[in-house]
Amino acid sequence: MATLKEILSDKTDDQLKYYIDHVDKHSVEAVKTALAELKNRNVTLPEDIDEQLEEKIRLKENRNYDSIKGWQKNIVEDADAPEYYSQKAIYIFSILFSVLFGSVMMAINLKNARKKWGWPILFGLLFTFGQMNLAQFIPHPSLGISLIINAVGVTIMYQLFWNKSIGKDTKYRAKPIWIPLIIGVLLTIPLVYFVMKS
Repeated sequence: MATLKEILSDKTDDQLKYYIDHVDKHSVEAVKTALAELKNRNVTLPEDIDEQLEEKIRLKENRNYDSIKGWQKNIVEDADAPEYYSQKAIYIFSILFSVLFGSVMMAINLKNARKKWGWPILFGLLFTFGQMNLAQFIPHPSLGISLIINAVGVTIMYQLFWNKSIGKDTKYRAKPIWIPLIIGVLLTIPLVYFVMKS
């Protein structure tokens, strides 16, 4: 298999410049390798290209860090703030158990926010039903595929219900997850037992 350096060495100067002009679309290693290749070819570049590139990389890494922190940034300890199951909790429960499970948590949030809470449950039911039917057409269904589908489902659910009904910038207190965790475990144990016995 060709190395990254070998792959980039086959590209034109313009293609390599695209890497350093669009740092956000490529890995840091690819960008730095592209720059090294351009220098090796003695291509004319700005004198401060190294500083420019380092700044672009720093900004990219900061944006990535902020996106990871995004789910936590609106959690506060203000006693007057509403209490919701956090986005992170709903995501994890949807991935591990099912989108339907996460949709119930979302519905509880909407009920606490005095919004229409039946729609998330309907979405969870329809999505889970569709997922079960889709599994029949997948030759070799696996846990990995199921997790990916669940991730897609919960992402759609965020856009439809959290962002529009609760508000993506709404400050809130994180609701304890012990009750859904206990319910999830109790529901999973019989399923695992059944699978192992069959």
